Amino acid sequence: MFLAVWTDWENMNVGEALLVAVIAIFIVFLVLGIIIFITWLFQKGMEKIDAKTHILPKEENKILSEDENAVVAVLVATMEFYRETGKDVRIVSIKRIED
Repeated sequence: MFLAVWTDWENMNVGEALLVAVIAIFIVFLVLGIIIFITWLFQKGMEKIDAKTHILPKEENKILSEDENAVVAVLVATMEFYRETGKDVRIVSIKRIED
């Protein structure tokens, strides 16, 4: 508001210009602080939701938590099945087949 009612922009001296700059910088950092606080609140809320809805894999699907390549293989297989058939896919169990 201070800057909005400033009337004599042409005859501003260095001290007044520094005052305007400091007020503008303060406003910017205040808004950044508010944004950081809001994202922090959202993060805390999401952590509470994740703690309540944490789903552990079934014992027979333990391979997913041990092998990252297995996760990629399952995702690729489900995408390929969906692309070929057009039907929705739901993974029920995963079994490693040895060669």
